[in-house]
Amino acid sequence: MSRLRALAALVLVLVLSAPASGRVPLVEMVSADDLARDEPDRTSLVDPFIGTFAPGFTNPGPVLPHGMVGLGPDTAEGPLNYGGYYDNNALITGFSHTHMSAGVFHGGHIPVMPVVGDVDTSITPHPAGAPIPGYASPFDRATEIAEPGYYAVTLLRDQVDVELTATLRTALHRYTFPPAPLSQPSDRHVVVDLGRTLKGLYGGEATLVSDGLVTGVVHTDVSGPMPVHFALEVDQPMGWTTLDGTQLRQGETVSSDDRIGLIGTPHVDAPVETLHVRVGISYTDQAGAIANLRAEQPNFDFDATRAAADAAWEEALARIEVEGGNPADTIRFHTALYHAQLFPNLHSDVDGRYRGPDQQVHHDPDRPHYSQFSLWDSYNGQSALQAVINPDAYRDMLHSLADFADQNGGALPRWQLGPNDPGYMSGDPVIPFIGEGWCRGLVDDTDLATRLEAQMRYLLERREPAWRDLGYLPTEHAPLWAQFEAGGRDAGKTLEYGLADFALALMTGEEDLVASSQAYEALLDPETGFIRPKDDSGTFLPEFSPENGYGFQEGTSWQYSWLAAHDYGGLLDAMAESDHHLSPEDKLDVFFNLPASGTVPVIWPKVQNQATAFGVLYYGNQYAPGNEHDLQAPFAYSWLGVPWKTQAVTRGAISVYTPTPDGLPGNDDLGALSGWLVWAMLGLHPAVPGAPGYTIASPMFPDAVIHRPGHGDLVITADGASATGRFVQDATLEGQPLDTTWVTDAHLGLAPDAPNSQPTTLSLEMGELPSDWAAGSTPPSASTDPLQAWGCAA
Repeated sequence: MSRLRALAALVLVLVLSAPASGRVPLVEMVSADDLARDEPDRTSLVDPFIGTFAPGFTNPGPVLPHGMVGLGPDTAEGPLNYGGYYDNNALITGFSHTHMSAGVFHGGHIPVMPVVGDVDTSITPHPAGAPIPGYASPFDRATEIAEPGYYAVTLLRDQVDVELTATLRTALHRYTFPPAPLSQPSDRHVVVDLGRTLKGLYGGEATLVSDGLVTGVVHTDVSGPMPVHFALEVDQPMGWTTLDGTQLRQGETVSSDDRIGLIGTPHVDAPVETLHVRVGISYTDQAGAIANLRAEQPNFDFDATRAAADAAWEEALARIEVEGGNPADTIRFHTALYHAQLFPNLHSDVDGRYRGPDQQVHHDPDRPHYSQFSLWDSYNGQSALQAVINPDAYRDMLHSLADFADQNGGALPRWQLGPNDPGYMSGDPVIPFIGEGWCRGLVDDTDLATRLEAQMRYLLERREPAWRDLGYLPTEHAPLWAQFEAGGRDAGKTLEYGLADFALALMTGEEDLVASSQAYEALLDPETGFIRPKDDSGTFLPEFSPENGYGFQEGTSWQYSWLAAHDYGGLLDAMAESDHHLSPEDKLDVFFNLPASGTVPVIWPKVQNQATAFGVLYYGNQYAPGNEHDLQAPFAYSWLGVPWKTQAVTRGAISVYTPTPDGLPGNDDLGALSGWLVWAMLGLHPAVPGAPGYTIASPMFPDAVIHRPGHGDLVITADGASATGRFVQDATLEGQPLDTTWVTDAHLGLAPDAPNSQPTTLSLEMGELPSDWAAGSTPPSASTDPLQAWGCAA
């Protein structure tokens, strides 16, 4: 979801800029010997700085898998500083406790900053980013360290060493100030600028509950109230004042409708140069923040907390093991696996309470409650990945979605954030998300199944009348100039609805839903062979060019015309029957700029993707993996019976991901792009949203093992896989010849109704030249195959 609305000229300047990092890239620090060591140390293979330069918008700070707290540094000077940290920025403004890798300003709650000497509390508004406080400090990139669960940096203005670590719902800061006489206790300060967020200044309140315990709330809003409560303690006796210097007495509460913050100063008899600050947050209330702090951070043991965070990530990263890749590929893979498991986030407190969309506090003592669902983005791989490698958490997420709908008048969210649904993007993408779990047997509770089915049908019932009356969503006529900007979105939304209907058809077996899933047919222009907006009289809009974006959201018809993977057979046949001079295969070749050699130049995918200017401009016929609407397009070749081309362009798309700060092709959208990369590098991709089936592409590693809880491992061997060994020459499944690019969970020993504790082995033989392996075979399509072909366990 690339909702970037900065001026295109400014963004183009940024595209041409290089990340200004002074750090040594992790890939230069990892050798083949490091990869071959006996004791696993997977966290050392993750580089959290990947994606910290636009358009990735990731934050390198410490967070646990799916943790509520997303602790990390915030930098200044914007613009497009959606993740709080931007690799080219020179000033740190604080260390806040919520961050989100998406193309919207959100997060930066409860920033805390160590300062020596006078605290300049002035604030400078930024026209394209967060306001900058006067106490912001330059930082030393040579000392900057980021690891899963740990971050460290030196603030240059005051020479303060900062270290950060986290638990699920709490954060722990360790600040080492310069020793006396360079700094005295009375000169050392902790600024809690709680009213300042990445989105701007907000009101709130703070209370000095007891000596060392400060509580409060900031009243943010995202399509509805989203208060963020906190409880904070320092391990030394502190005196507290407001930002204007007014002393805060014990038991006193201060509040403001604008900016609000506190400054803590150690008592004069506190000579220790190291301060520890622990912070608990809650979306529920002050009691929740305190309970989270007491339960997860009972003391100030930084090293133990860091070790526990590292252990949590070792376990999460061990869910998929790869061997044999070069250092750059290994780092790319593990970092993607890391990013893909950051979201969704815990939304409930340790006692099971959470705030719902009705703004009421609810309680579920039996399972954790989740939020931060980037649903429009995640169905292109990330959802399936989490359902396979972490099914227990995915089951809890499905319960969370059902609870949200119950508290939201029956409506499931489209893009859930905190207790609210800002409804970013379009369609009903929550349905494929549910399908990923449903078809893998994770909806094993009859009550949950009944609730989810009713809630999904409610989404269908409340769609626009035109969907039912016309079988597509009409687009209004617009002036000629409108074709030079994305707008209307209804043609793209028609395709989104079709994907959702097919996912629901897999769950329910309803043929009527299969028919409505083919709504793309109404918009497929027989003259051009592209998806073309249509008005309510059934007339294609004359102001149309597939290179322009009118009728689509953040994309063009070149990019959206492939958004029907569930019926690629029907789509591609209809394209072939059009009057357009290019066949579907030729169109894909143009789309990917695929030369006859099958070797995509390394630079070209990057050029294609950056032609969108970080998502501001959508013109032309370029493949744009930086936004998720065409992530499935590389696999369309498999439905044409030429899988070697899928293998070629998938490798080209993978090359856009690099082990550098600008190593993501777009904003990660809560791990969506990273989830796609994990599958692509494994050479097995869930191309049909909601279906437990996979197309075989081009694995990067000679050996990979996917650990599947409750089932046996999936072992993928790819003899000859390398930078040049990208084409499948032959394949076997459990020792038997495999001559198709399509396999389901049932084929791979993952059928939920037939548990199998034995490993399943998929063996691929790779080579440097295209082969005729599986030529002519095609995966199933909605217009020609029964629903059983997708392997859904419903």
